Amino acid sequence: MPRQIVIGRSFCRFSRFDLKTIPPKRRQQALQLQLKQWAPFARPEFAIIFEQNAALVWCWDAAWLAQQRQELPKLWMQAQAIPESALYPLQESGVRLVKCFDGAEAQCWQDKQLIGSRWWPQTPVLDDYVNFCREVGYTVAGLEKLPAIQSLSIQAQPWEPVISGGGLTGGSPAIEQWLYAVLFLCVAFPYGWYTLRQQQISNAIEQNRQELSKLTGQANSLIQAREKALKAIEEIKTRQQLDPYPSQLDLMSAVAETLPTDTRIREWEFQEGKLRIVIMPGLEVPSRADITKALLNTGRFIEVQNLLARDQKSLAFRMTVLPKPGVVLPQDNLSTDGKGKNG
Repeated sequence: MPRQIVIGRSFCRFSRFDLKTIPPKRRQQALQLQLKQWAPFARPEFAIIFEQNAALVWCWDAAWLAQQRQELPKLWMQAQAIPESALYPLQESGVRLVKCFDGAEAQCWQDKQLIGSRWWPQTPVLDDYVNFCREVGYTVAGLEKLPAIQSLSIQAQPWEPVISGGGLTGGSPAIEQWLYAVLFLCVAFPYGWYTLRQQQISNAIEQNRQELSKLTGQANSLIQAREKALKAIEEIKTRQQLDPYPSQLDLMSAVAETLPTDTRIREWEFQEGKLRIVIMPGLEVPSRADITKALLNTGRFIEVQNLLARDQKSLAFRMTVLPKPGVVLPQDNLSTDGKGKNG
């Protein structure tokens, strides 16, 4: 059985990231961006469990763990780090108090999925437990005393596979190298194709110039050469229209740079050039006007509108996404003066 290092809950920070509004193919990219903002350590290390529409993430200090590994035998230097909470048996539904290596942890389960978790260095008081239940949406009406703390046995394996390491690509060097190779091909192939096509167009234009100097009397040859050049230009314009907008990853990066470090994106919806986002502020609630101005200053959006969110803690915005530089959409009604609406 592979060796494992169990990380106590007291050394971990936990969060559940809701990914249901993000397309499945882009969830890992979106989660990677959120982890960069959320991680509280200079050198974070993560353990991630993907559920149906969410990601459970435990984070600890990689420098601290590296120091702990130095005290272990060499056979344990490459052992996988697993958070303590991931090795306890899962629960169908409900809230439970679990005795940890240090302190106690409250867990809320729904349909065998971990919805929320909170750790205390000592047994929590009733008010703290009730507050946790309310935060995760669990009914606590009439609760007069703290439930009993359960002493659960550590399992050999987590209830779901765990991705551990420095991030979503830190689990396996072989897989990481393969992903880098695929990424290189994805970048190199289109670039090579466009370069070859551009070279072909340049060669065709140069050839037409030479023929023009020799065959000034042959009008048919000149017409055919002109039609060929126009067809090539039209083909370039058509290919530009296939993907007029920046990638979702670029847009997420632009939005993330405008937000405070403790603010996270809760909802993301992009359709037909319109982007709607819902953000969850951290300890300090940013000004809507400041966020609107920051989004306009990115040069990626116009017509930024403030919306009513589903709850008072969230901030919602809708904006129009500008196409890539040099791309003009048919019947383009976008205003390029950079002014947004603040509704």
